[in-house]
Amino acid sequence: MLLVATAALAQDDGLRVSRKGHVFEMTDAEFRAAMSDYIGSDGPVRRARPADIPDIYGPGAVLNVGNVAMKITNFGCIGNNWPYLSSDPAGQWPGISGVEYLTAIGLAVGAVNPLASDPNSMRRVSYFTEWRPATMDPVDKIYKTYDGMLNGARFVDDDKDAAKYTDPWDKRAHYDEDFLDGHDNDLDGLVDEDFGALGQQEFTCVMRDDTPQAINATATEKHVPLGLECQQEAWAYSIPGFTDFNVIRWTIFNRSGHVLDSLVVGGVVDMDCGPTDKNYWQDDMDLGGYPSGTFPHQTLSTDLRLQGPDMRANATANDSALCTHYNITIHGFSIADDDGDNSKTLGIPSLLLVDMSPLDARRSSDEGSDGIPETERTAPRYVGFKSFRSYTGGTPYAQGGIPRTDQQRFESMVGAAIPTGVDAQGNITQLPGDQKGDQQEWWSCGPWRNVPDGGSVQVTIAFTVALGMYKDVKDWQRDFSAYQMMPETSPTAVVLKEAALGQLMSKYKNLANAYAIQVAADGAYEARPDWKDMLPDWHGRETPIHPKRGEPDVTAADCRDALSSGAGRTSRSTDPLETWFDFDCDYCTGVFNSKTGYGAFHRTWAAESPPPNPNVNVASNYNYTDNPNRVVPAGDNQITLAWDNLSEVTKDPKTAWFDCRGYRVWKAANWTRPVGSAGPSDDDWALLGEFRLFYYYDGERLVQANYDSTHACPKVFVPNYHYPPGSAECGQPGAEPASDGGCRAPATVDICLQAGDLWDHQTGQIIHPQAIDVSRDAAGDTIFESGCRAGRSPCVDEKRPHYPVGRYIYLDREVKNGFVYFYSVTAFDSTGLDSLHTKMELSGRRSAAEGDLVVPQAGVRSGKSVWVVPNPYRGYRNILARPSTWDLVPNGTDPTGTHIDFMGLPRGKWTIRIYTVSGDLVQTLHSEDPVNDSNRTPVTGSDGKVRPGFNRQQDNANDGQARWNLISRNGQDIVSGIYIFTVESDAGTQRGKFVVIR
Repeated sequence: MLLVATAALAQDDGLRVSRKGHVFEMTDAEFRAAMSDYIGSDGPVRRARPADIPDIYGPGAVLNVGNVAMKITNFGCIGNNWPYLSSDPAGQWPGISGVEYLTAIGLAVGAVNPLASDPNSMRRVSYFTEWRPATMDPVDKIYKTYDGMLNGARFVDDDKDAAKYTDPWDKRAHYDEDFLDGHDNDLDGLVDEDFGALGQQEFTCVMRDDTPQAINATATEKHVPLGLECQQEAWAYSIPGFTDFNVIRWTIFNRSGHVLDSLVVGGVVDMDCGPTDKNYWQDDMDLGGYPSGTFPHQTLSTDLRLQGPDMRANATANDSALCTHYNITIHGFSIADDDGDNSKTLGIPSLLLVDMSPLDARRSSDEGSDGIPETERTAPRYVGFKSFRSYTGGTPYAQGGIPRTDQQRFESMVGAAIPTGVDAQGNITQLPGDQKGDQQEWWSCGPWRNVPDGGSVQVTIAFTVALGMYKDVKDWQRDFSAYQMMPETSPTAVVLKEAALGQLMSKYKNLANAYAIQVAADGAYEARPDWKDMLPDWHGRETPIHPKRGEPDVTAADCRDALSSGAGRTSRSTDPLETWFDFDCDYCTGVFNSKTGYGAFHRTWAAESPPPNPNVNVASNYNYTDNPNRVVPAGDNQITLAWDNLSEVTKDPKTAWFDCRGYRVWKAANWTRPVGSAGPSDDDWALLGEFRLFYYYDGERLVQANYDSTHACPKVFVPNYHYPPGSAECGQPGAEPASDGGCRAPATVDICLQAGDLWDHQTGQIIHPQAIDVSRDAAGDTIFESGCRAGRSPCVDEKRPHYPVGRYIYLDREVKNGFVYFYSVTAFDSTGLDSLHTKMELSGRRSAAEGDLVVPQAGVRSGKSVWVVPNPYRGYRNILARPSTWDLVPNGTDPTGTHIDFMGLPRGKWTIRIYTVSGDLVQTLHSEDPVNDSNRTPVTGSDGKVRPGFNRQQDNANDGQARWNLISRNGQDIVSGIYIFTVESDAGTQRGKFVVIR
C-alpha cells in the first residue's frame, strides 16, 4: 500500500490537513532532494524500510506519555511537516488533539576548522538534514527506554565495572558510560549494559554530520562536514506537574581528529499554533523573551543544599541553615495564536534553554571581574543565549530573517551579526513584533573554544505548552519589570516578593511551566556515601577536574581561592582524587558536609517515577501477523487484551522497590480519525476497569489468600457485579443486560483471591494470572529481576520472574466486527510523593497511535457463505454526515478512509477477484496481502529476527474477514455500480455481488 504525496491532502467536503509545503524555508522539492536516499520525487522510496532510517515515515518515535505529543526523528529535526509521509503529530497539545503548536525544531552546530586550507571550508554549520543516522545499518536507529529500564538506572554502576578501578576519576567514567545506541561503546564485549534513562518515555539515537548520505545530498550549498557526532536524548514524564513539557538533550562530540574552535549549538524553531484543518501558521504573534528571568526557589527540607548546622563542623546550635533559597534562571521564547481560533487553540508554546555545559573553567567572578579577556575564554560565562532573532517567514537575512548559507548561520550563531538579540548575560533583548504571521526563531548558545578531538559539549532544551492566549500574556514585560523592581531589603519585603511571584506564575502559565522545568532539571542534593571519593571536597565547589595520566596539570581560577590568593587551584594527573573548583561563586552548589568529610551528590532531573506501563498484545510492535509468540487480539465480535507483568518486575529507580499496585484498562471506541489526528485524544478514552494487584506481605510472609485471615472468602458488596448467562438474578428488577447474555446488578458476593490476582473493586471481576513459562532472554535464559520489597528500608531483597505478554487476559465482547478500537493498559503505584512530599498514587499515561488500532474480525466459515458489509455501500461527500465510524477521515496513509469487508471467508489461502458487471477486473485481493503496511515498520523479535510489522488480510487461522479500500488496481476510486466477486480457495469457488452508491 503506497503512500500518497500531495502538497495538501484534499478530503471530502473541503476537510484537509493543512501544511506549509515548506519548513525552515526549504520547499518540498528541496527536502526530497536533500533526502533523496529515502524519498523519491513523488513519494517514499521503500528500499530504506528496514528500520525507517532516518525516521521520516510513520508511525515513528512519538513522545506521548505526557500532554505534549511530539515526533522525534534522527535527521536533525524534532517535529513533522510531512503528513503524506507520516501522520505523527509534530507537537500537539493536550495529547493527540489535532491542534498543533509546533512544526519543527532544527538542529544546527557550527565551528571553525583551523586546519582547513580552503577559506570556504573553515567556518561551517551542520544543519537540519545534514544530520543523519551514523550508518545505514538497521542497528543505527532510534531506541526506546524509560526511567527504571533494566541496565538503565542513572548514577548506578549497572554492569559493576567501576569497582575494578581505584582512581575515582576512572570510576566516575564507568557510571552510565554506555549510551543507548545498540553498540558496544566501551569495548567491553557488552551492548547497552550501563546507560542512564530518563522520564517515563525516552528516545535515543546517534546522528553524524559526515555520512555519505549527508555529504552527497543535493542542496543549494555543498555540505562540508565538521566531523561531529550528536547523541540525542528526548524524554517526557507522565507524573503530575511534569506532563506539559518534553526535553531534548544534545551531546555534541568532536570526531574530526583535530581541534575545533568556536563551537556553537542552536538552530531554528518553527512553532505554529492552531488546528490542523486550517492554515494555522499564518496568524501567530511573536513573544520573544517570554518567559525569562531569575526567581527565588525555597529549598526543600529533604535537599542537602539547605546545609543546616548538622552539616558544618564549626556550627553552633543557633546557626541558621545556608541556602534556604536558591535562584532559578529561565531563558525562553514563545509565540501565540492571535485569537484562539474560536477557542480551539487554548495554549501557548515555548522553547526553553534549560542547561549547557561546561561553563568557563577560569572564571573567578560571575561579573567577569577576573580580568580574562573574552577572546581567551574557553566556554560561556552563563547558561544563556548567544544570539537570537525572531522573524516572519520569507524575511531576508539582512533584515533579521533566517540565515540561508553557512556563512550567515555561523555569523549569526557566534553573535557577529548585529544586533545579536541578547545581552551579556544571555537574556533576549529583541523586542517582540506587533504583526501576526508565520513566526520563526533562530537561536544559539556558546561558543566553546578549542574543543579537542574526542571532547564534547552538552545542550538541553525543553518544548512546553501552557494554557493561555495572546491577550493574556501581552503585558508580560510590564508585569515582570514591576516584579523585578520590588525590594528585598527586609524579611517582610522578601515575603511580599515571594507572594508576587506566585501571582505572576498564576497569571503567566508558561512561566509556571518553565519554573517547574528548571527546578526539576536542577534536582536536589542527597547523601551518597558510595560516591564519597567522587563528591565535592569543600563548600561551593561544583566542578571536578582531573587530567588524564600523562597530561599536563590544570590550573584554574577557582572563585574564592583566586580572590583570596590570586593563585587559583591546580589539578594534577598524579593526584589520587579529582580536584574540585568553584566556578559559579555560589555556596548553594557543590554542597559539602564538614562533619562527614565528603560532599553531597547532585541528582539532576529528580522526579518521581510510576511503574512503566506493561507490554500489550495490541501494540503495533507486537500485534503483527508474523509474530510467532502473539496472543491474537482480534476475534469474532470480541477483543482479547493481553499484557505482561513488566510493571511488577521493574523496581522504582529511586527506592529500588517493587512498588506496582495494579493496572487500569482503557478503551477508545467511535474514533473517526479527526483531521490531523494520529490516534485517540484524551477525551476518547473510557476506563473499563481498575484492577488492583493482590500481592503483599504480612510481616515476612507473602499473603497467599484472603484479606481477612479468619475467612477464606470474605463477602464484599459489589455495586456492579457481573452475573454469567443463565443466572436467576438476571430476571430480577434492576438487572442490566450484558453483551454476553449475562447481566449486571448490585450484589454481596464471596471474593476469593490468591497471590497475583487482579481484582476490580467496582465490578468484582477477578483476573487470574495465566500459568505460562517465564520470559527468556536472547541467550535462552529465564529472566528474573531483582529489587527490594516495597516499604522496607534497608532493602529486603526480592527476586521476581518476568512473564511474557499473556500473563493477564481481559476479554472485551462489547465490540463489532469491522470497526476500529484502541486499548491501553496503564500501571500505577502508591509510593510516590507530591509537591508537599505526601504519599500519592502515580500512574502511567494512556496512549495509542493509529498503528495500534485493532479491528474485530468475523471468523472463518465452511460452505458458500461469503458476504459483503456494508451492502449496499453508501458514500457521503460530507464526512461528518456519515452514520457511523465505519469510515474514517482520510489521511496520508489511508487516502480514501473507507472500506468494505468480505466476511465468512473459508479457512486457508484464498483469492478474491472483483469485477464490473461487464466482466472487467477491478481488483484482486490475496489472503497474504498486507493491510496496514503504510503505518507499520519492521519489528525485531525477541529471537533477534526482523519480520514485517504489518497485518495480513488473513491475520490468523480463524480470521474470516478481508478489507478493501474501494481503490481499483489502477489506483482510482471506483464509481457507483453493481460489482461481482469470486472467492477461490481449496474449498472451491464462491460468487457474490455488492452495490456501491457514490
